[in-house]
Amino acid sequence: MSPIRKKSSARQIKQAMEWFVLLQSEQCDNDEHLRFAEWLAHSEANRAAYSEVEGLWSGMDGLKALPRHQLAAVGRAGASMRSGIILMLLVALPCGGWWLDYRVQPTLYATAQGKRNVVTLEDGSRIDLNTATRLSVRITPFRREVALEQGEALFDVAHETLRPFSVQAGGLRIRDIGTRFNVYKKPAETLVDVLEGAVELGGERLMQGYRRRYDGNGVLSVRESSDADRAGAWKDGRLVFKRTPLTEVVAELERYHPVHFLFADPRLARETLSGSFDADDLDPFLSAVEKIMPVRVTRTPQQIVLRWAKAK
Repeated sequence: MSPIRKKSSARQIKQAMEWFVLLQSEQCDNDEHLRFAEWLAHSEANRAAYSEVEGLWSGMDGLKALPRHQLAAVGRAGASMRSGIILMLLVALPCGGWWLDYRVQPTLYATAQGKRNVVTLEDGSRIDLNTATRLSVRITPFRREVALEQGEALFDVAHETLRPFSVQAGGLRIRDIGTRFNVYKKPAETLVDVLEGAVELGGERLMQGYRRRYDGNGVLSVRESSDADRAGAWKDGRLVFKRTPLTEVVAELERYHPVHFLFADPRLARETLSGSFDADDLDPFLSAVEKIMPVRVTRTPQQIVLRWAKAK
């Protein structure tokens, strides 16, 4: 007759669940694997508990897609006490297993002036980094967090119900709700454009086709229409302007090129420009400006002066 195996205790199940989650992380190094092997070899009860967690998890494909509050309800009303305990631990671990998140170090990504880069994260999400951009990414078993320190990034997020994706840009926190969105952190404000889906910021949803601004005083602007072509054009090396004041136009160009623009007359800075230009090539832009505006360009290696073509 085969021996009767005792049911694993709640404490052993919790330990097994913590090990299970930790082993899924890329941050699990050789030392952690050795510690896990020691824990597993310590007793038959540990091995049974881990086997039970593995078995339940492998059969939970339908449950993995449920929102957390529904998953918790399943745990409370599970078909068996064993399933209920493990499912409730799964829900509780993001709080009780805070140390699993804390130990994950962020990964830094940056681009130089005039350069762009594409980063594909382990979850399948994609981040396009624009010129002079710096951000850090922290992916843990329970959350996905990006801190945008400077510059601009376009996020194409792989949606996961149980592992939220958020972007911190200064004092603004942007939470993904199955989205493609652009975040531009300027010195005085942050712009958020939603190209697909929706995001949550300031406790409100911002839907596709709209933009909000977050100023240096921590105030969110009212919702305004977003131009998806203009917001994402930089990914293809284009700068799109629509009745944009020259002072904003030259500020954009200074992000891409090691030059500084000066206006011989401050009134010229208020003139507006429309058009699509190659972000990587300054000469065609300067030639076009002289043709379509009453402007004369004087250039030195580090400085470009804009004057009226005719004195005013």
